[in-house]
Amino acid sequence: MSSQVTTIGILLSSTWEQYKERAIPILAVVLISTAVIGGMVMIVTLCAVFGGLLLVHVEDTKTVTSILVATLFVVFLIIIILALWFQTAMLAIVIRKDLGIIEAFQTGWNYLRPMTWVLTIFSGILLTGFILGILPAVLCLVWFSFCFYILIEEDRRGLDSLLASMEYVKGYWWNTFGKLFVIWFISIIIGIVPFIGTVFTVLFYPFLMLFMLNMYRDLKKIKGEVEITAGPETRAFWWIVTWVGLILPVVALAGALLALLYGDNSWLELIQQTDYGVSI
Repeated sequence: MSSQVTTIGILLSSTWEQYKERAIPILAVVLISTAVIGGMVMIVTLCAVFGGLLLVHVEDTKTVTSILVATLFVVFLIIIILALWFQTAMLAIVIRKDLGIIEAFQTGWNYLRPMTWVLTIFSGILLTGFILGILPAVLCLVWFSFCFYILIEEDRRGLDSLLASMEYVKGYWWNTFGKLFVIWFISIIIGIVPFIGTVFTVLFYPFLMLFMLNMYRDLKKIKGEVEITAGPETRAFWWIVTWVGLILPVVALAGALLALLYGDNSWLELIQQTDYGVSI
């Protein structure tokens, strides 16, 4: 096993060589995913626009609002499932270069449930971190940044994938943070290029995933496949952090929906009384 982390220059160079070799199948998965999700987003937009026009011209606004919210909820749920599936397929084809495009989507589907669970835990912890402040959020983001790669490569599921990521990063947090900062900064700069920033972002995304995979494997080469030493108290702590981050946004969203459905709808009456209504 190596005892020294690879420099960012060497990682960027090796990642570029891998990108040139494997860009076509990875980009194919990325483009298919982008096209499908983009189509679903267009459907949501059309539903929202049509629903808004309909609300202006009906009297039973609560019923129509309920139907509109339910429809949008179902479509959003489908989009979320598709996005998770496609993202997992992208990870699969990046991690396992023996996979073809169809096999990547099959593997992504097989890992959809564990990926959803790992993402749920990751999101809960990160949200709690943001509630506590930027520093805790960044700390957790770096600690757990490799959990999705660990899920597929080592088949560690649930909280174990996050704890394993933490073990790999332990002792190399600042080095990991510096490399992640550089690659994310490059990604942001590429994304804000006028007119063609979106195209560059799509082309750069496989490079970003390959770079993070190489970072993870570099730490794994140094430490070997880590053993998780967290005891019951540590696990309980992270579960509490997770559920705090998950429950608070749900409560806020539920309150907003209840206010929309059963609260004062005078705002709709105001819209109907203005000249902005469109005849249908």
